[in-house]
Amino acid sequence: MNYIEITLTACEPVDQNVEIISAYLSEFGFEGVAEDEIVKAYVAENEKTDEEIKVLIDELIEKKLCFDAYSIDIIKPKNWNEEWEKNYFQPIVIGEQCLIKSSFHKTDLKAKYEIIIDPKMSFGTGHHETTSMMAEYILEIDIKDKTVMDMGTGTGILGILASMIGCTKIVGIDNDSWCYENAEENIEKNNINNFEMILGDAGMLKSYPNTFDVFIANINRHILLADIKYYVKSMKNPSVLLLSGFYLEDLVDIEAECVKHGLKFIDKKIKKNWVCAKFELS
Repeated sequence: MNYIEITLTACEPVDQNVEIISAYLSEFGFEGVAEDEIVKAYVAENEKTDEEIKVLIDELIEKKLCFDAYSIDIIKPKNWNEEWEKNYFQPIVIGEQCLIKSSFHKTDLKAKYEIIIDPKMSFGTGHHETTSMMAEYILEIDIKDKTVMDMGTGTGILGILASMIGCTKIVGIDNDSWCYENAEENIEKNNINNFEMILGDAGMLKSYPNTFDVFIANINRHILLADIKYYVKSMKNPSVLLLSGFYLEDLVDIEAECVKHGLKFIDKKIKKNWVCAKFELS
């Protein structure tokens, strides 16, 4: 499968605008990475038209988030592990307990839980604030002997960590075939045998009514608001819901939707205005 690659240069203030651009792109189905002021984002060639992409970029330019010098290219699958090794992915320790590294890394870092991730096109290495906050919560809550749903699995980091801690079963759902395949590979690399991956979206949850003790979803504001009602139907009573992929200013809408469906807000983590929120169903 070929991918569309767009390259943008963020305007000042760079850090703030890179975050906003990334959020915009994520909401439109792009996966991306940033290095300094340069943002690169990818989407399957058959998922977006040139016109749709140009409309999105024009909006970013109009809002003065990025400069009007940009590129749109078609790229063939490549050695994404090599790309990450050269440019982006370095070993990281989360919560002083979880080391995330790639099979190509040589490091002296050690931790209680060591996860090997070869990300390819799946952008979930633990470096982004939302992933690291989710991992911190998974390390904190009582997850041993629990059933877990990982919605929007990506590389599989969060589900793999939950399995290592001792959950009885974890189901992961992702609607991107590349993420699905990459998660399967990472699950095998980490010798995880209780992690079932499904290619699909929240509609797949109808096969799991009242099933999960812990439900995690690190996606984006729009998808979360649309799908929380489906999440709740697959959760046990009592159970825990962890949500991330949105900004602090979005929390009021996320909380309102959760409360509407019987969930209670417990607490939150914040990093660089990104939020990970904990809710309970009881």
